Amino acid sequence: MENPRSLSTLLSISIAVLCIAPVAGVSLLANGTIGSRLRDQAGAGALDLSAQIADKLDRSMFERWQDIRMIGRIQETLETDSDPDRLRVKLETLQRSSPEYAWVGLASPEGKVLVSTGRLLEGADVSGRPWFRAGSRNMFAGDVHEAVLLAKKLPPNAKGDPLRFVDVAMPLRRADGVPLGVLGAHLSWSWGEEITASVLDVRGDRSESAEALIVSAEGDVLLGPEDLTGGKLDLLSLGAARQGGTRYGLETWPDGRDYLTAATLTAGHRDYPGLGWAVVVRQDADKVLAPIRRFQWNLALLGLGAALAAAFAGSVLAKRITRPLLEIAEAADRIREYDHDARIPYTRSYAEVFRLSSALVDLDARLRRRVAGRSKAPAA
Repeated sequence: MENPRSLSTLLSISIAVLCIAPVAGVSLLANGTIGSRLRDQAGAGALDLSAQIADKLDRSMFERWQDIRMIGRIQETLETDSDPDRLRVKLETLQRSSPEYAWVGLASPEGKVLVSTGRLLEGADVSGRPWFRAGSRNMFAGDVHEAVLLAKKLPPNAKGDPLRFVDVAMPLRRADGVPLGVLGAHLSWSWGEEITASVLDVRGDRSESAEALIVSAEGDVLLGPEDLTGGKLDLLSLGAARQGGTRYGLETWPDGRDYLTAATLTAGHRDYPGLGWAVVVRQDADKVLAPIRRFQWNLALLGLGAALAAAFAGSVLAKRITRPLLEIAEAADRIREYDHDARIPYTRSYAEVFRLSSALVDLDARLRRRVAGRSKAPAA
């Protein structure tokens, strides 16, 4: 018959299970909860980054909007064609104070450029340009587009890419409503890059490995990595942002890699209505999740170490509990083998073993007295 397991083994296993189970459970729960919270914090950080860029774009466009409006309002009080040099000085002063203005000019109601910075395009017909048509009706902000008339008249940008502009324009009218012309400005799109870079730089370590993209209302990438600029971008976070839903999470991009992605829509500022741009911030998932995975791994190791320590402590405790019992059992075995020198140990380790040892010591003493009494009795 197979020998039953020892009490020490049973106690060791029981204590180990009772210790390891809650430690493992708490470790797994903490691992999942804290890991999820850290991922949410990373996502919220990316979302905050995109929101800062979006807000800065809106405020910068509002300032340009106000610049053109201020000059336009002043000019409406004057005879526009009476002193073109005076207006040119104003426009060029504005350009010097804000280098993002690639060109500012005033066109007649028929679309002929009357005055402009650097005299560029003076005399040219701009009646077919979108900024002129829209600006002849209302205050207008136009989306990013490549230079057309100015493409060969302005130096290329630092990267050698085609010049791209954002337009701001407004109609000029006399007090009696007679049109005076259209005041228009082309903003170099490089200012969008500068705004994006400035926010990322200020954020420092928190924006490490972060890339920011600006996407038009139609989904065209206006600013971003070279392999994406000019193409379409269709992302869950982008779609959710346009519908007012959750705007960050892990997504697989066209290059097949996973990125932590967050999107924020520009909303305009004050009376500047905005252009419906979305700012998308992405961070390589491996880089973002690496600290989280290290933390989870360290937490798992800590939990495993705690469980092993608990199991070892349980084994030591089980041996201490069973040692008095083993000593009593060994003494009883010796007595059973007629070892007259063997004695049941008297121990007070704990109540149960004290009762057992007391009872066996007393029983052993009685048996010895009985045996001794029989040996002294006279033979019949």
